[in-house]
Amino acid sequence: MKLPPAGAAPGTPAGRLRSVAWILGLALLISAAMFAVQILRALRGPHAVLVGNGRDVASYGFDLDTCLVPREVLVAAGLPKDGLASLDRPPLMSAAAVDSLNAAERGKYLVAEDRVIGLELGGLARAYPLRVMNWHEIANDTLGGRPIAVTYSPLADACVAFDRRVDGRELEFGVSGLLLDSNLLMYDRRPGGEGESLWSQLQARAVTGPAAAAARTLAVLPVAVITWREWRALHPGTTVPFPAPERRDSYKRDPYGSYGGSDLLRFPVQPAIPSGDLRNKDHVVAVPRPGGWLTIALKDLVVRAGPDGELLLPLPERGLRIRVSESPPTVLVRDAEDGRPQPCILSFWFAWHALHPDDRLLDLL
Repeated sequence: MKLPPAGAAPGTPAGRLRSVAWILGLALLISAAMFAVQILRALRGPHAVLVGNGRDVASYGFDLDTCLVPREVLVAAGLPKDGLASLDRPPLMSAAAVDSLNAAERGKYLVAEDRVIGLELGGLARAYPLRVMNWHEIANDTLGGRPIAVTYSPLADACVAFDRRVDGRELEFGVSGLLLDSNLLMYDRRPGGEGESLWSQLQARAVTGPAAAAARTLAVLPVAVITWREWRALHPGTTVPFPAPERRDSYKRDPYGSYGGSDLLRFPVQPAIPSGDLRNKDHVVAVPRPGGWLTIALKDLVVRAGPDGELLLPLPERGLRIRVSESPPTVLVRDAEDGRPQPCILSFWFAWHALHPDDRLLDLL
């Protein structure tokens, strides 16, 4: 289209045509800019520049001078640092709002049999859908006045929540783009990236950087890995993160759909699991106890459970009441005496064994 001459009077047809063309051009420019910002946020997250080439660990710029694990076991996962944007202080909605959102959208955001990571702190309950966590892996949030990090490692099907306070400082975590034994490595965000450390999800500790040199660890919080139907029945007043606009369509897809159907691993893991009844991707439940972990195969718990999916596990110190299912894999651990939720970790066996090679499974049979 040929534009009218620059001197066309505003009131003339030529002037009006030029004004419309200018407005359309400006709108296209703004639209393109907004689209670019959304793409960059989806790739990088709002907090960091694009760092890490997806192949070379050194390209991610983390301080590896102090490394509590062999450096060769750190691998790049194919994405840059913050290639998956963490879910930071998300807006929230009620269970009723979830119903409204499901009704309004062709693709359901959260349905009855979807698994969620559920937390109850300070009298408040919140559920983080795994179909959402697939695309973020970390949620930096606050619940019941407590700063928390809710984490999910899809490659290990590992669900862990932490208190974000370390040495009186409130940390914020991001997805590093690196893996340790096919499990999520988080990093603590620092201004300019100076002094950032890498933290192992399944070891709940810093493994590189200043925090590793200081032997810093994270407190594991009580969580339930449970279906939305069950969590909502237990906590009708629960809240749920509102979907991030730039990821709304992604939540409808499962990028790991075929991964769980085989026993093959995508990244190196050492040591390999011992020969026995469990396969790489059989699930285990680990509960922190004085001096270590109490680790049990999920299928053994299911066999011992009653028709309601619950069993009482008597222990020398305090017993546990455990609620489990194998399809889908879910777990809820409570104190047998007062019913309070207890910290626990659900994970594939290969990842737990690689990161806790001295741990032994409790034989219930």
